[in-house]
Amino acid sequence: MRLPYKISPCPIKEAVAEIRFHATVPDQAVFGIAYQALAPEFQNPEALPTSIFPAEMRNGQNLSFQAHYRLTSVKHTALIGPKVIAVGLRGEYPGWPALSAEIRTTILKIQATGIIQETCRFGLRYINFVEYDIFPKLVLDLTKSGTPLDGKETFIKTVLTQEQFSIQLQIGQGMALVTKPNEIGSVFDIDVSTTKASGCFADDLDAFLDRAHSIEKQMFFEFLRPEYLQTLNPVYKDEN
Repeated sequence: MRLPYKISPCPIKEAVAEIRFHATVPDQAVFGIAYQALAPEFQNPEALPTSIFPAEMRNGQNLSFQAHYRLTSVKHTALIGPKVIAVGLRGEYPGWPALSAEIRTTILKIQATGIIQETCRFGLRYINFVEYDIFPKLVLDLTKSGTPLDGKETFIKTVLTQEQFSIQLQIGQGMALVTKPNEIGSVFDIDVSTTKASGCFADDLDAFLDRAHSIEKQMFFEFLRPEYLQTLNPVYKDEN
């Protein structure tokens, strides 16, 4: 399938890459080391609710890979926890070349500190949002005995596999983003991840990001009806 280089308006509201790991230092030391590595570009440290939970509660409620702190730069956000680093966009989507470069730079700065002992998971997640019901515009039919379901709130979730990757796909309408609770519309959420990383960290990161983005992009556009895609003003690389 021929994929657009960009569409307008761009529906991407969140894009974040995540690394889960076991650390070489105690949990309480991770944030300080990571913050030092990312400053002065990333500032304004903000404690998240999970930071106040005791370790026993975090482990018991499967919160061990949750971020404890948020840092911000002009265009990006970094989330840091004892066993997780995540880097995402802040504001308008700048395109994959610019975003992936920032992700690589930020994560490799933290990796250079030596706090990552073993990688548990690489993840790349894109959340798209539009202010209307997206289901009629998808090549996905929800019917009951041949009659289309037309609910006010509809949500589907499935986990697919491709190569060594797990792909969590969530599509819903009548929903709102956490960052904009008053705007109701449709969410198209794709989270590509792998737990298989055994080579050089930088090489594994580069290979994962490029392949995960390719899978995410292919899946998103394959779900769109051709007539709907044309309304998004697609631009292709081979066009002048």
